[in-house]
Amino acid sequence: MSDVVISEDLREDVRRIVAEVLEVEPGALSEADSFLEDHEADSLLVIEMFARFERTLGVKIPQDEMVELDDLPTAWALVARHAGKATASA
Repeated sequence: MSDVVISEDLREDVRRIVAEVLEVEPGALSEADSFLEDHEADSLLVIEMFARFERTLGVKIPQDEMVELDDLPTAWALVARHAGKATASA
């Protein structure tokens, strides 16, 4: 997922959403942090992130991809991969 292209604005939006859900400052999240291990996120918080990505960014990510979400690079990749699909189906 390292070859994913995502705008800096979208990166910051994703970081802000994740930080709000995890109840930390956006600057406190590093790319190496595990949401589970470093921020004690559980499955309900991951579901909340997915819901906010959809509600705030208009990006619907399939539920079967929730298991992948454990760090910022993965969050960025998931959002980037599905961002174009929202406009394509509209």
